[in-house]
Amino acid sequence: MMPPIVFAAAPIILILATLLMKRFRLWVVAFSITAFVISMPSTGINFAAFTQHSPPSKISAQVHVVQMNTDFWAQQREGSLTDPRNKHAMLNFLRSLDADIYLLQEHMRPKGNQAIPLTDLSDVAEKFPEYQAITAGTLLTLTRLPVVDHTVVNPKNQYSLRLPPPPYALKVNVQVGDQILSTYNVYMPIQILLEKQWLSSEFYDEIRTRYFVRKDEFHHITQDVARNDLPLVIAGDFNTSPAMGDNRSLLNITTDAASFSKALYPATWRVGGQLPKLWRTDWLLIRNNVTVSQFQSLDPKGNSDHLVQSVTLSLYEKD
Repeated sequence: MMPPIVFAAAPIILILATLLMKRFRLWVVAFSITAFVISMPSTGINFAAFTQHSPPSKISAQVHVVQMNTDFWAQQREGSLTDPRNKHAMLNFLRSLDADIYLLQEHMRPKGNQAIPLTDLSDVAEKFPEYQAITAGTLLTLTRLPVVDHTVVNPKNQYSLRLPPPPYALKVNVQVGDQILSTYNVYMPIQILLEKQWLSSEFYDEIRTRYFVRKDEFHHITQDVARNDLPLVIAGDFNTSPAMGDNRSLLNITTDAASFSKALYPATWRVGGQLPKLWRTDWLLIRNNVTVSQFQSLDPKGNSDHLVQSVTLSLYEKD
């Protein structure tokens, strides 16, 4: 729950504190620098912002992809941590982005302490008539590119959660010219429900269950991606910050699209409400003959509590 930037801030504060010290100053500085170096992967700092990326020589096609957590499909919500939402405003906002593919999460409505997946797609059909909509649980993929096939990554999920219910990863293959692009729409359950009584056994049983759900889902996604030789993009709300190890195996076999950004600290949550934007929970990863020509983190204009990831992907041929 700690903002990842704290891993960088703590040793820096210690170094500054040595200005007031008379003894052990060099030891504290040495240990602080060591701690900073060791924790760099967990800080969320985008050191790649200082590097230049050379575009491939043979780009065959470009695809505009948008990812957004829709915050309960912009149901009217209001509270200390949530600004009011309007579904029609959200749909107009998404339509204005004019993406080829939308990877959307939380296509659901609240019901008490549960999330109910939406099955009515009439609002989507009205606003996106030329798109095909593929749904699975609370995941919604919209594409105006021809759909080749689609599948749930882990259809045999043995755990049942109510917030949100499975599945947690939807793969849709689309035709891009003479190539096929695999898109993975991901929404991982959050690790902890703060609404539950902290002193109850149910609170910790829930944490344990969610740990195994997340571990199992990340394992299946990583395996599926490792077997997939097609150009691919994985995007969604992972409910995982850079300080967590949950998606490390997935990061090891993919390229983080945020590395193409000039943002030094590409946090995506929380937008609006009473918490600062200090966490990155939304990820967009690529693999296999695909690169990023443009990466943008967009203000959701009051339609979500997450920033929107908007990328132009370039599919290329190997030299």
